[in-house]
Amino acid sequence: MLAILIAGACAPRLIAQEIDATVSFNTDQLPLIGRQEVAGFADEMQHYINSTRWTDGPWEGEKVKMNFSVVFTATSDNAYGAKLLVGSQRTLNKSEKLSPMMKVLDEGWSFHYNRNQPFIQDLSRYDELTGLIDFYVYIALGLDLDSYAYLGGSSQFDKAWALAQRAQVRTDLSGWGTQTSSGSYSRYGFIRELTDLRFSPLRKFIYEYHYNGLDLITENRAAALDSVNAHLSDLVLAVDRLVAPSVIMRVMNDAKNVEYSEIFTGYGDPLVWKKLLYLDPGHQSVYDNARNR
Repeated sequence: MLAILIAGACAPRLIAQEIDATVSFNTDQLPLIGRQEVAGFADEMQHYINSTRWTDGPWEGEKVKMNFSVVFTATSDNAYGAKLLVGSQRTLNKSEKLSPMMKVLDEGWSFHYNRNQPFIQDLSRYDELTGLIDFYVYIALGLDLDSYAYLGGSSQFDKAWALAQRAQVRTDLSGWGTQTSSGSYSRYGFIRELTDLRFSPLRKFIYEYHYNGLDLITENRAAALDSVNAHLSDLVLAVDRLVAPSVIMRVMNDAKNVEYSEIFTGYGDPLVWKKLLYLDPGHQSVYDNARNR
């Protein structure tokens, strides 16, 4: 179902309806006292995500499925270091199947936390505990909206960009640097591309792939796959014009490689595999296995 934001001054304030998140965590690397301190962390974080209003108007359509996995890596005086694996999924039209939209391993989350501390959103500044959560929720909403309308997620990406700008004001935070090695994951690089019109052809592929491809697969599978194949050709041309590896492409490939391989298994045009390997050489084994089935 098309997810649409309906704005209006008279729109009622509803309970959060945009996100359906699950949160898990791992504390194996913490000492016993640290494990006890964060025992309620996942429940508090999940409640925060699912009860916060993330958009200005009521959300119509399916909730965006999100999953967060927090791996605590260090602690000292209520300061914690953690890795965050975050993903989002989109429901396909006339189907209960979920299509992965984002898969990111963020290895630089640091924050202070006290036992049973509530998660509170603060839009006036970057909060070290909730800021990174907000950042990825806004991106997940933006990707979902992009998949229903060309550049439809821009307002949500703008919110994530504003968060990134507030984070860079602080010198005590890790993971927000603008200088990154080519091809590596970067929060700043991700949101910079999502808000830069030079990368709009990549966002156009997100729309074409889902709305004019996967959403039609239950009605006419052959036509839907032909449509996706054609838009892969457009994506190849767009990526070929880039001067450096794209963070959007890295995130998309990490999320989509299994899905790509599954939908094109047995497909009649063998050139589709050359396109996928050009776009996503890091998952060659996945495509080789599917091609040889």
